Amino acid sequence: MTTQYFVRVIGDYGQLGDMAFAEVSDRLDAQLMDIPDAHFSVRLSSVPVFDTIATGFMLAQLAVNSPLGDRHIFYVNTAPRKDKAQARVDNEGEGLVYAKLKNGVRIVAVNSGYSLTLIKPFTDSIRLINVSAAGSQFRSRDNFPVAVGAIARGDESLLGDDVTHTVPDALPKNAVVYTDGYGNLKCSIDPKDLDTHHGEKVTVEINGREQVAMVGTGIFAVADGEYCLAKGSSGWALPDGSRMEFAEMVKRGGNASKSFGTPPGGIKVNWR
Repeated sequence: MTTQYFVRVIGDYGQLGDMAFAEVSDRLDAQLMDIPDAHFSVRLSSVPVFDTIATGFMLAQLAVNSPLGDRHIFYVNTAPRKDKAQARVDNEGEGLVYAKLKNGVRIVAVNSGYSLTLIKPFTDSIRLINVSAAGSQFRSRDNFPVAVGAIARGDESLLGDDVTHTVPDALPKNAVVYTDGYGNLKCSIDPKDLDTHHGEKVTVEINGREQVAMVGTGIFAVADGEYCLAKGSSGWALPDGSRMEFAEMVKRGGNASKSFGTPPGGIKVNWR
């Protein structure tokens, strides 16, 4: 009997139609196609270039909430090579690591910036994968797919030291973490901080631009064309029983991101 597995690629290669996504998915197919009694579907998701905060947010939202358990594998590559400021030797960059979440989801990811911060509470270890982090400008095509193939086969022989301590514990507070397709800005603002301000108008400043917004109980709590700051749709249960939740800055019927000059992940959100 053949078992179905699902591989989700999260990469900062540009638009989904970019050749980089095609090359990476072809290399993954080559590693996965001959695994006995298994069929793998490779799916692609794009994040902004070099944006490890958006990468970490998408990874956690999809992996922690995954209904697929141990049939779900994530291959995550956002590698800005910011771990060292000096010139790189032989295109060397951040290392590749492996994590298995408590829900069974397996993750192969470049350990860059905040890419793994939000999944950190859901795993007992984050281990280095002993595969070359140098030798290619395009490591996620040339070097790393072999590690995905090994993990998919249950082969952990490439795993090395636990590097959990190298992953930041938390995202920057009160910052943009992700922009969805509607231009809604998902922010690391605790919605509980908004509770005593429901129905009030506040001034929100992001990326040097300001807009007046209503603090709502939901993102549709304002008239069409108006701005709203409210609890959003994303989040997940934490191991201690509490919830990780995010506020969203929205322009109903419009695009809040454009209003604020398309702010990148990590940029500060001030409201008063």
